[in-house]
Amino acid sequence: MAPADVTTPAVFSFGGNARERIGFLGLSCALAAFTLCTLDGGPVAPLMISAALLLFAGCYFGLHSTARPVSVSVPAICVSLMVLYGVVQTMFLRQKILYDGWTAVIFWSAAAAITWLGAHLFVDFRAAAAFRLVLILFASAMCVLDLLEQASSANKYYWLIPSRYNSVFGPFAYWNNFAQFVELALPVTLWAGLSRRKPLMKYLLLAALQIAAVVASGSRAGTALVGIELLAVILLAFRHNRNRSLLFGAALAISLSTVFIYSAGIDRLMGKLEQNDQLAVRRNINRTSIAIIRERPITGWGLNTYVPVYRMFALYDDGTYVNRAHNDWLQFLAEGGILFTGPMIFLFLWSIRPAIQSVWGIGLIAVGVHALVDYPFARLGVCGWYFALIAMLPGKRFRKGAAF
Repeated sequence: MAPADVTTPAVFSFGGNARERIGFLGLSCALAAFTLCTLDGGPVAPLMISAALLLFAGCYFGLHSTARPVSVSVPAICVSLMVLYGVVQTMFLRQKILYDGWTAVIFWSAAAAITWLGAHLFVDFRAAAAFRLVLILFASAMCVLDLLEQASSANKYYWLIPSRYNSVFGPFAYWNNFAQFVELALPVTLWAGLSRRKPLMKYLLLAALQIAAVVASGSRAGTALVGIELLAVILLAFRHNRNRSLLFGAALAISLSTVFIYSAGIDRLMGKLEQNDQLAVRRNINRTSIAIIRERPITGWGLNTYVPVYRMFALYDDGTYVNRAHNDWLQFLAEGGILFTGPMIFLFLWSIRPAIQSVWGIGLIAVGVHALVDYPFARLGVCGWYFALIAMLPGKRFRKGAAF
């Protein structure tokens, strides 16, 4: 079957019994809830959604029929190992903060549930394609929300819920978290528009909208990464399907993105780029993080304990509250050591090849790179989608070179 012969399925238009459809709906709703309830980053809503997701996953697999065995995948195993270490560390290792440790265990348990559900549901490539379509539509809606909030200078989520920050970006308080979420969706959207013999204008318009929203948010790393994603998808699409229509689609995607960026505005981004040293604060935080890691490189200091431990090692203090390491990989090592971080590093490295082969999965690489200068893995509203997409990569979750 040629790539052009594969049509995009409608939402929920896939095989499987009613139970699998319920699983698909439950996973999609949980991920949307994580994103919509991110807001200022309070812990209550994510904990409640995590508890509901764990209960749902427990019932789903507990009532599992014998028609199809539970799928075991590399992502599910890696994240489960991280959860297991978090439990052992919180229960038995010294100098940890129990509440923070168990909160992190719940967080990573929810991530593991997402990978197990995804690995099982997305064996059916039609279900995987339907899920990616859900992501395209949901992410595009969040971009429209973000641009409207920016245009109205609102500091209220959905114009209803006040934020303690001056600006909000869709359902996120932090522009980089918003950009990271879009980084996952953009390659999916672009591939949907460029993977056939004739480009699909509707997906290219949505991709341009997503790029413009990231640029308008002022995220420097996000802007660079979505630009790289745009070029990467075009090049990979050309490798799969070399024809004039693709060249037209590529030119159209770039042109639409330029128009949308101009309309959305670049003032916020340019203001940040005018700073003399783009990494001044992060460089000092990274030095402190490395000092923390050197003390306990194997076991770490305890999950979710970076903030109190940072104060013990801080190499500078300009009065700014340091809420995260602004480098998830260093924070993983500081809190969990190599025993916790090892499975995550392995998972990221393992995902690179199938992500490139799928084309739509290169957002997984972008988020992993963005984690070097920020914290996409601190919010399930961002990384929940990461773990769902990475669950599609093992085995034959996609057909190499197939449309969408």
